[in-house]
Amino acid sequence: MHGELSKSQGEGLRKRLDEAVVLHETVLQLRKDLNEEEIPLPKTDAEAFERLRASVMAHMGAWERGEPSRFSRAINRVDLTERQVNEAMAQGGLPELAGRMVLRCLQKVLIRKRFAGLG
Repeated sequence: MHGELSKSQGEGLRKRLDEAVVLHETVLQLRKDLNEEEIPLPKTDAEAFERLRASVMAHMGAWERGEPSRFSRAINRVDLTERQVNEAMAQGGLPELAGRMVLRCLQKVLIRKRFAGLG
């Protein structure tokens, strides 16, 4: 898998996916934002990020080819800026974009936990 994102921008966030509750909530957030119930809950281990990225990438790739409006809608719902999308596509293409989407959903979960006094 593409390792740039996992080693640079998201290293600190990525480690939180080792926590079962955080991983589960991140998957729920991805399912909601992507409007895709088929995102599987991976095993809670060091490979959880890569498994989630691969799942998101598969859906995004299919939508990019066949349902461009759904592709765009997913990016908007995850809340990535146009600049973030352009950077991701320039740096690593769809794998990079999928990784940023996973990290953004993880970030949403952690922010929600923080403001609820749980994080």
